[in-house]
Amino acid sequence: MFIGLFLILHAMVLGFMVLFLSVIAPSVFTSLDEENAGKLLRKLFPRMFIYGLVLTLFACFFAYQAGRGDLAILTMVSTFGFGFNAFYLTPLINEKRDALLKEPNAFSKSFDLLHRLSVSIFMVQMIISIVALAWVHH
Repeated sequence: MFIGLFLILHAMVLGFMVLFLSVIAPSVFTSLDEENAGKLLRKLFPRMFIYGLVLTLFACFFAYQAGRGDLAILTMVSTFGFGFNAFYLTPLINEKRDALLKEPNAFSKSFDLLHRLSVSIFMVQMIISIVALAWVHH
């Protein structure tokens, strides 16, 4: 039972991440002007990261209950990534973006670096969910 819940949660994580990358992000940038896209993303990102944090935290618990410490540890890496993105990187990225809007080129390198770090963490989390789903039967 616990491993089934683990699978469902990782499938949900992978599903919302793929949905974001393939549908939401392209739609936001093609449908909204830069100002409104920014407003939407500032609301969306923290909620999305917290949603991922909650799902992976529960998945970690269920893996542990199923006696799969390997999957619990793997999932905890993803949980940490969601927390780091939600509570540290996103506010810092927003701060750098605000500074960049006030004074173009002032913080563009640091903004770009932080944004790339956030995207990299997101991609690693997708890989973790794929690995977790495949690894469950080993």
